[in-house]
Amino acid sequence: MKSLLKNLTILSLAFLFIGCGSTRVVFVDTQADLVRIGPDFPAGKVYILKNGEWVLSKNKVKLPEGWYAGGIPKDD
Repeated sequence: MKSLLKNLTILSLAFLFIGCGSTRVVFVDTQADLVRIGPDFPAGKVYILKNGEWVLSKNKVKLPEGWYAGGIPKDD
């Protein structure tokens, strides 16, 4: 029984470390940089300008590969 528990613990930890190490995070300076959307970009809610006001979309939107995204410089 102890051997089974030990094996399950080791297996669980292995899956945890494999899962945590498989992603890469890149921070983008939204004040200066633009990014180009790559393949298989996840869908998410977006803001849409309606009658001069930014409104969050009700549904998730899939952005196509090749589109550009970035921050808009603020007037100081």
